Amino acid sequence: MSVPAVSIVLPLFNGQAHIAGTLHSLAAQTFQDAELVIVDDGGTDGSAALAERICGEGDAPVLRACRIIRQANQGVAAARNAGVAAARAAWIAFVDQDDLWLPQKLSAQMQAVAAGAGAAWHYTGFVRFYDDGREVAKLDGSGDRAELLERLVAGELFIPPSAALVRRDVVMALGGFDSAVIPSDDWDFFIKLALRHEPLYLPRCLVRFRSHGGSTGKAQKRRIFAAQETVLERHAAALSSFVPRGAINRRRSSTWWHMGRECQDEGDRKQALAYYRKALGAAPFRLKIWRSMLSVFF
Repeated sequence: MSVPAVSIVLPLFNGQAHIAGTLHSLAAQTFQDAELVIVDDGGTDGSAALAERICGEGDAPVLRACRIIRQANQGVAAARNAGVAAARAAWIAFVDQDDLWLPQKLSAQMQAVAAGAGAAWHYTGFVRFYDDGREVAKLDGSGDRAELLERLVAGELFIPPSAALVRRDVVMALGGFDSAVIPSDDWDFFIKLALRHEPLYLPRCLVRFRSHGGSTGKAQKRRIFAAQETVLERHAAALSSFVPRGAINRRRSSTWWHMGRECQDEGDRKQALAYYRKALGAAPFRLKIWRSMLSVFF
């Protein structure tokens, strides 16, 4: 069996509503020298069986070269890592179970690889689309590592995993995605990737990223901000070589302020004050933090 040029890694967990569309978008790729590695992360809705049937009945080479790995539920980070470990190709293309690729996505990225661009990872622009029909094109990426890192830190740039093509050896050397910082594991991954390797950005919308509506619960918000705090502290020293200290501190301050607000909303005044003090330590002249701190007492 010949080794494919690309391994497509697709983590799957209760994705029955959208997996068929995702697989059909892979089948429509103009570049088909690829294998598909689906990691069934302990789902219970029959989506893995549906994916197996679609791949078994498909004519596209990428569907015929499909393998499904089954594991107990461990989360999307562990599922991606399992897919990378099982991959045979030198390049990894991630795709999420509810995202879509335009037909030229892989072809455009592999053309850049063949042209000798030399980058260890590539990413494209994308269209964010919503259940209510809204669509927003995102073509604001950067191929400059310092600019990319500063905007990642500031929260001004989002890279969907579905837009990325990364050398497998690079993913393995980085340790893949970290389950300990879910739901910020992809943010953590792209920060550590950009810290070590210059990217190649392709300013074309070749991915459709599905954005689900709905509000975020308080517990989930706490997890998000706690994960962001961990990621920022983990990479602060390395980031300082590329990103101005003030920009790092502004993001730290913002994260701690949000954590303080959540604690205050839950009636934990002591913990709220602790976070507000940390936020002021990072950015002492932000008026909203002083106001929040005073509101604890008045």
